[in-house]
Amino acid sequence: MKVIAAISGGIDSSFALALLLQRGYDVIGCHLLMSDNHEEDAERAKDVCHFLNIPCYFVDAKEKFKNEVIKPFIDSYSRGNTPNPCILCNPSIKFKTLFEMLKKLGADFVATGHYARIIENNSNYHLARGKDSKKEQSYMLYRLKKEWLGKIIFPLGVWTKAEVKDKAKGIFGDMFSDVRESVDLCFLSERKTLRNFISAKIKAKKGPIISSQGDLLGYHEGAVFYTVGQREGLGLSNGPWYVLSVKEHDNTLIVGRKTDLYRRTIKCLCPHWLERPKIGEAYTAQHRYKTTPKPVVLSHLDKHEFTVEALESPLWGVAPGQSLVIYDREVVMGGGIIADSTNSSS
Repeated sequence: MKVIAAISGGIDSSFALALLLQRGYDVIGCHLLMSDNHEEDAERAKDVCHFLNIPCYFVDAKEKFKNEVIKPFIDSYSRGNTPNPCILCNPSIKFKTLFEMLKKLGADFVATGHYARIIENNSNYHLARGKDSKKEQSYMLYRLKKEWLGKIIFPLGVWTKAEVKDKAKGIFGDMFSDVRESVDLCFLSERKTLRNFISAKIKAKKGPIISSQGDLLGYHEGAVFYTVGQREGLGLSNGPWYVLSVKEHDNTLIVGRKTDLYRRTIKCLCPHWLERPKIGEAYTAQHRYKTTPKPVVLSHLDKHEFTVEALESPLWGVAPGQSLVIYDREVVMGGGIIADSTNSSS
């Protein structure tokens, strides 16, 4: 069986390739060039494939990445939202390119180093959480196409990060000893912060910081630099203060206390479902990457939006622009983009 395997140049994807070879697959590496900031990653991907004695294709996806990930990312920030670029990149760039390669080269499967699993049940394939609760990445993958799932392999789904590091050292030696852990904002160079990146793309203006009671507490240097739940960088006395909302229309930050950030009702737009959800059904929902899913009930659903209500404890720091991903136990049902939330049941 022939597999098109994504190789970023990091330890996870490299070890995934090694596992595929151990299982007897005919592996072809595929490295996506998505920015000019990762020449070392491209060289390492080339070295890994050479070391494993497999071919490696390099696909220039810079223009697509700029138009389909970076531009929407900037547009979302300019509206006061907090987007997650990986959730856009995975279906529209990474997996789409891998499946184009699959068709072009007549391969049977595609594979990546994500910590997630594919579960098969009577020829029906489901996306599920990975074994490592601290590293698992199914949240980032909920917008994949359902018809892709039967052709995807996640070799690391049953591994923990600690196990990968240990076993990879036995294969690759010290090749990754000085390689930093990959981050969500892969398009940033090591020397550039998110604030620097946004400053170059969006004109930031000074504006007021208002308490939830309507009192003027101070001024910020640009609302685009803040997100819901943020505590750092406010420079206010009598804290701690947290950002409750970003009002982009009048360049205002609304702040309050930590307890003001709990939400029971969450409305989402642009739903994408891998499984068929049911109104009134109890699920769990994850509202940020690496947060613990909490029990919810699906209270409203149509083709444009859905709403969930927290069943037990409310969710903290729900930010518009992030994704709410719905799970049935370990299986990913789907999700949507958070539009609004309140602290009372609708």
